Amino acid sequence: MDKEKTLNLVGEFTWLWGQEFFIETSERNFIWRDPDYGGDNSIRVYSGSFQDYLKEIGLDYGRSKGKHFIAGYCGENVLFMVVDGEQ
Repeated sequence: MDKEKTLNLVGEFTWLWGQEFFIETSERNFIWRDPDYGGDNSIRVYSGSFQDYLKEIGLDYGRSKGKHFIAGYCGENVLFMVVDGEQ
């Protein structure tokens, strides 16, 4: 998936109480590290579900921030990280 297509996806954003947001889209899921909360403005693919990630990081829930275009919420200058061969 290319950057432009990803930026134009609508996702359900959930804040995870620190610098990370979980983004659920119809295509795939992402983790975004919000620079307003000390993150590096990176976004990476997460292959599991929201519940999988909560378990992985030891949280019971996050705070929903609603549905947004990724570009509209994260900005167009996010740094896309490739992990485990994902694109």
